[in-house]
Amino acid sequence: MKIIEFDEKKQEMIIKTESLNDLWALFNVIGSGDKVSAQTHRRVVLREGSKGERKPMRLTINVESLSFHEFSNRLRIKGTILEGPDEYVSFGSYHTLNIKIGKTVSIIKDQWLNSEIKRIKQLSIFESNFLIFMIAIETGLATIVLVSNYSNNRIATIKKTIPGKRYEQRYRNKAYKEFFSAIIKVIEQNIKSNKIDLIVICGPGNIRDQLLSAIHDTLKDMQFPPIENIHASSGTESAILETLKSDKLTKLKNKVKIVQEVAKIEEIFKLFNTNPDLIAIGFDEVTKAAELGAIRELFCADTLIRGVSTEHKMRIENLLNLAEKSKASINILSSEHLTGQQIIDLGELVAILRYKI
Repeated sequence: MKIIEFDEKKQEMIIKTESLNDLWALFNVIGSGDKVSAQTHRRVVLREGSKGERKPMRLTINVESLSFHEFSNRLRIKGTILEGPDEYVSFGSYHTLNIKIGKTVSIIKDQWLNSEIKRIKQLSIFESNFLIFMIAIETGLATIVLVSNYSNNRIATIKKTIPGKRYEQRYRNKAYKEFFSAIIKVIEQNIKSNKIDLIVICGPGNIRDQLLSAIHDTLKDMQFPPIENIHASSGTESAILETLKSDKLTKLKNKVKIVQEVAKIEEIFKLFNTNPDLIAIGFDEVTKAAELGAIRELFCADTLIRGVSTEHKMRIENLLNLAEKSKASINILSSEHLTGQQIIDLGELVAILRYKI
């Protein structure tokens, strides 16, 4: 992210996006009521009855909503038009800005918070486009999830009745073949449409090996990424989280944010069982710990800082600043990830303490 200019008086920041990480940062920083300006295209009807034509122009909108599209490398910002060429736009009408990598954007806020400026300036240590294709499999059930640094998307759940051992082997073989074929079809589609960096097969027993063999036989003419074969307890989505904790994937912790986050969340749950006095949960408990300088690591769900009122955002901002003054490590977790959902389930705000209070 390149900051071209920051006008403190106007509270206006002009930036140029340089990576997918930058679009993700803007998604978390821009909020409802902010004013965003960018070069865009808008369909203009010049003659009655014509379909109109798309004209390039610069528009300023009052933001109402945002959506992050990691697989098409864009951030969509929707709002009502405040400024633009008089001859082409109707002020107050809706427009959506498509912000892509390499685009220059102006953002005006009532007040830029320190945490927001820090997030804009901070370079991500994670690879912006590292994708893991995960298949949790057990007999007759497969859960397929695409994991990135921004989200985990369950893209398919495949079920197939596999006849029991009392049936003839040929019926069982036929069912397994159809089951594996359905999974491989999803793998093939995703390898063609996404740049997959790693495939992970997880589950109980030797069904993982059977699937791996079927993949190599069926896709022998296709180039595909490395495959990890890891034991897990089931073919459900819970096995995905279980596998992300595996020692085999710890080597990815500097590339994939969720792998690092999973280890930290695991520490929280271990402390719950062994030393619960070193955990603070919720705004009041965490604030008390921050005031005492007792926080070692703070975990905050992004739902607390995105799409909320300015007053609420300021409360969280003050808490984060207080924790940082005592050298606490701050983690903002995405609600689009399994780890973010775990923090939300715990109350959106959790701290690991240096000592009991």
